[in-house]
Formats: sequence, structure tokens, C-alpha cells
Amino acid sequence: MQTNPVRRFASVLGSLLGCFLLIALFMVQLRYLGYESGLVPVAHADASAEVAYVSPTPRSTVTAEYCSEVVAALDPANPSGRTSTQMTFDDSWFFRDARTYQHDLATACSVLAAVCNSESQYYDGVAGSVPYAERTLGALGFHDVRTESYAMRSSILDEVSSLLMGSSDVAAYTLASKTIAAEQDGQPVTLLFVGIRGTYGAEWLSNFNFLGQSAGEADHRGFKAAEEEVEEAVRSYAHELGLDPAHTRILITGHSRGGAIANLLAADLDAPEDDVSALAPSSGIYAYTFAAPCATRAADRHDEAFGNIFNVVNEADIVTQLPLSSWGFGRYGSKIILPSTASDDFDDSYAVVQTAYERNTGYALGCDEDALTALSAFGSTASNHVPTLDVLASPLGIMGAVQSFIGLDLSAVLTAHYPDTYIAWMQAGSAYAEAA
Repeated sequence: MQTNPVRRFASVLGSLLGCFLLIALFMVQLRYLGYESGLVPVAHADASAEVAYVSPTPRSTVTAEYCSEVVAALDPANPSGRTSTQMTFDDSWFFRDARTYQHDLATACSVLAAVCNSESQYYDGVAGSVPYAERTLGALGFHDVRTESYAMRSSILDEVSSLLMGSSDVAAYTLASKTIAAEQDGQPVTLLFVGIRGTYGAEWLSNFNFLGQSAGEADHRGFKAAEEEVEEAVRSYAHELGLDPAHTRILITGHSRGGAIANLLAADLDAPEDDVSALAPSSGIYAYTFAAPCATRAADRHDEAFGNIFNVVNEADIVTQLPLSSWGFGRYGSKIILPSTASDDFDDSYAVVQTAYERNTGYALGCDEDALTALSAFGSTASNHVPTLDVLASPLGIMGAVQSFIGLDLSAVLTAHYPDTYIAWMQAGSAYAEAA
């Protein structure tokens, strides 16, 4: 029987396209494997020609540029969402005990976390983007800024590679250092900065990898795997600089997933394994996280040993309520809880926040108190539907999890979690900030 020419052509074309697709996928995997093994050099974004590093000063106020999801969504002429805010950085903060909450330092960290999130836009070549981390940290007197971890982890092709290789338990991060003039024994102190990017692309899969491979693993598995990579990089960086632990201070920050990884990193640096040397005294390790999901089930997570870790939490941000506390999850250190609709001074506080938010983004921050109240109650509502991890694994638990999200205002969900919102809250003042 004679084959229909059209059908035969379609069959050949389909076969060719299939072959091209297989070859393309193979090349993507080969590219990623080459990068991971070090056989293929990665073209890092070169920001040196665009960044003017300044001599360190004890206190400086700079304009920090970052990418705003709000601006990117609402301004078609600004696809990168590039915006800016003022931030102050004071070296004297790092001669105070890290176990005492400093709101001004926390405010600076909220901006730096957004800056480190934004670096991916530069590596991805998004129109209008700039080397955000290099610019801001350089203006603050930091040097040796390292952002090469963003390479191979910022473009769509990078995310396809990650999916194919099943390597979503990773993170991108910024490292930098700054020499701080001595205050006490006459010897300068080196401040090592670690800023960890929030969830990006395929890393969303890692957020759901929250159970350890064995019963003895207390930390969120996906976050922990990424944290181990970051810690190795931090130790290598400190060794390269020849830092003396007695004269080293470490500042760690991150937003969302980056905050969770920062939380675990700070805990590991606070209490290193017996065969691992300390990089700095725990009183000199400053950790401020924002919008961090719960990262551990460790029973000792609130011990004094982790008193230098402060987790800023917006109770209307459902990300900070996951994985659920009823499943045993929480964070190392203390919570700094932002005012909720149940707070007596919420209206006054929120008015100041709205002013800061509009100043930074150019757009108004709405206030649907019913939506915010519903978001604040998400954790308890979800716990009623899915009280334990065993229930989550059942069909009834899956239905309960879905039911927990039904009726939530998506716009309010996103806004409550955005870095813009956290920055505005921090800039609004410290009267409300209480460690729980």
C-alpha cells in the first residue's frame, strides 16, 4: 500500500525534530556536567569595569539598587524592575555583641538581601539590569566581591539543566570582605559578608524536599544540601584571605529560601563539628534573615548558642509558616515579629510602611485587613487540615492541603512576601521590633 506523502513527510519531520531535541537535551546536560566537573570554564559576569570601589569608611549612606517584583510587574518599560532605596552601614555595629538585636543593622540587611536576590538579573542579561551586588557592596567599602555562583544558575537554560540533572538543592550567593578599623586591641577586623539568593527557577523543587534521608536528620533536606555548599565556599574564601578567627566578623543574610539557608549556615558556624575550626567567635557572627521558611526540627534550635540569629517574620507571609510548626518545624534563633492586624498600633505602623514602600517602588501598598488576617491565620488553618506529616502523605491530607490555600488572596500572598514589603517595614522604625 502506498504511503501518503504528507504523512510520510510529517513522520520524517517529527523524527528529525525528535533527534534535534534529544541532541539539544544531551548538550545541555553535557554543558552542566562540564561546569560541575570544572572541565568547562564558565564565563562570569565581569562587573569590574562598571563598579567604582571606594575606600572603607566607618559609616556611609548609599543608594542601593535592586530588582523589585512589584516594579517589574507594573512597569512595562522596566522589565528588570530596577529601583533603589537609601541604606546606611556602620562599622561600629560589629564591635557589639552579635547576640543583641540591632534594628539598624537588620534594616541594612533587608536591603542587602534584596540586592543579592537581584544579581541573577545581571547574570541572565535582563535588559536594564546592573551588577547589583558589586555596586552596592563596592560603595560600602567591601572588596573581593564574589558572585560566580550565579553563573549557570540564572538563565532559563541553566534552569533546564538543573531540572535534567536533578540538581535543584543549590543556591547562588554573594561573598565579600571589608577591613574595619580597630577599636580595642589596635588590630583591624575583617568583616566577611555572605548574602544568599532566594528561590530561583528549579530551586522551587528543593523547597519541598523538607524531610531528611534518615530519621536523625533534623534540618530541611533541600535547604541543608544548599547550605553545605555555601559553607564550603565561605570556608574556602576565608582561607584564601588568610583570616584570623579572633579578628574576623561574619554578616549573614538572605530572603525567603535564602533566609532559610542563611539560618542553617549561621547555626553551623555557631556550633561547628569537633573536627572543624571556627571562622569567628559566635559573638561576632551576625545573622539576620527575612521571610525565611522553617528550616529545622532540631530540638535545640532556641538554645542560647544560636542567640545571634534573628529571623524577621511577617505573620501575614504564609511562606514563613511553612513547613508547619505542627509538623515540628521552626528556625534556629529568635523571631522578630512584624505587627499584624491584631496589633493595637497596626494602623499607625502600616501608614509609615506604606510611605516607605511607595518611596522605594513608586507604587502604593494596599491594605485589605481581612486578607491580611486570613493570611496570618493560614498556619493554624492548615494545621487543622493537615496536623501531621503522616496525614500529609494520605489522599485526605493532600485534599486538606489544597483546601488550606483556597480563598487566599493571591495578590496579598505575594505582596506580604516581597522584599519590598520587608524593606518598608524595617525602614518604618524599630518601635515594634521585639524578639519573641
